[in-house]
Amino acid sequence: MGALLAIFLKYPAPHLSTRLQAWKNKGNFMNHKDRNIFYIGEKGYGKAGVVVCLHGFPTSSFDWIKILPKLEEIFSHVIMLDFLGFGFSDKPQSQVYTIGEQADIVEKLLGKLGISEAHILSHDYGDTVALELLARFNKQQLSIDMQSLMMLNGGIFPNTHHPRPMQKLLLMPVLGYLASNLFSYPLFCRGFGEVFGNQKPSKEDFEDFWAALRYNDGDKASVGVINFLRERQAFKERWVGALKETKIKVLMVYGPADPVNPPEFAKHFREIVPRQHLVTLEDDVGHYPQWEDPGAVVERITLFMDKQMAAKS
Repeated sequence: MGALLAIFLKYPAPHLSTRLQAWKNKGNFMNHKDRNIFYIGEKGYGKAGVVVCLHGFPTSSFDWIKILPKLEEIFSHVIMLDFLGFGFSDKPQSQVYTIGEQADIVEKLLGKLGISEAHILSHDYGDTVALELLARFNKQQLSIDMQSLMMLNGGIFPNTHHPRPMQKLLLMPVLGYLASNLFSYPLFCRGFGEVFGNQKPSKEDFEDFWAALRYNDGDKASVGVINFLRERQAFKERWVGALKETKIKVLMVYGPADPVNPPEFAKHFREIVPRQHLVTLEDDVGHYPQWEDPGAVVERITLFMDKQMAAKS
């Protein structure tokens, strides 16, 4: 067992593909408490202002690559970042990862870029960061004007959220550490692939997702990152409450073939926030709608933003 563990601990991360390296080359780094935070800022030619894109677990800003060209048509600027512990950002293994700090990082980045107002587009883990930002905004404690919130599949309601087996394992003392160190590419493909509907990632996609995860030993940091599942329960009143109380417009674009957030999620969303808008995509779209059905996601974002701009004119 010791020899096997040693092999995994020293197993090199895969090389970045041409596509993933090109994504990395687009970006820059911001210093946050002596940690490097990767971000990309793209100038668009739309009229809807700035959008900030917040990715999910266990992936990165690379999640947005399929819809980025269309986002640039809608918005004047598109800002994407890799949270601490994800993608090309630093991934300290001794870090106590919190949603609050990730929200701090978003605020700090927008301040650095001179952005005072923005729309938020979020997915999965990013949905929870977005709700922390929303809670601050509702209480007039956010450094920017949050203009609207667009969310994709995410476990924002603990009572309708079904963590994956690997996520449950990562939460366990000792076993979580071992799991993060022994996690392999075949196991990743199997577990990660299960959250998609009929449109599974290609071999190239899986390799890129895995390479971004393994970059900077991110697989070993996942046992610290998974703390967000505990926080969702601990801060349920704050984060779900923010969604209930907010006066800004919220759109939820939902893929129903999602084992993490099955159809009961949509029913609960409509009951909890009947004033906001949830749109359900085709039956075979799962947990990553921006990857599985990018055209439908962009169409819904476009309609939502058109209504926002019409209301202001």
